[in-house]
Amino acid sequence: MSDAPVYTSKSTVRSLWQEYRIYDDRVEFDTKFGMMTVPFDHIEGVEISESEVKGLLRGDLHLKGFRPALKLDWANFLEHVVLDKREGYVRRLLFTPDDLGAFTDALNKALEGYRKSRGKRSSG
Repeated sequence: MSDAPVYTSKSTVRSLWQEYRIYDDRVEFDTKFGMMTVPFDHIEGVEISESEVKGLLRGDLHLKGFRPALKLDWANFLEHVVLDKREGYVRRLLFTPDDLGAFTDALNKALEGYRKSRGKRSSG
């Protein structure tokens, strides 16, 4: 596994002072409950989602594609990142990095590079 993160989300009040890091092959969530690691092989998708409270006020119950989720911070109340996993007990993580766009861009770029490198290794 890589040693230096390619992106680190600063701990802020939005993230409950937790830190989220992207590496070349995984995402790490340094939470109040301990370190959680999600290998890139387990990631199904990542997207930015609006506050669930905002959706509820409009009458949107967020039931389409519903999966039980682990919310790491203020994700219910703020625009947040949704990370869907293929494997594990928890298949959806909701969290609020310091810059949602920069975090998802960095994660998508790292995922793309990882998947390309894995494809080259398996075909050679």
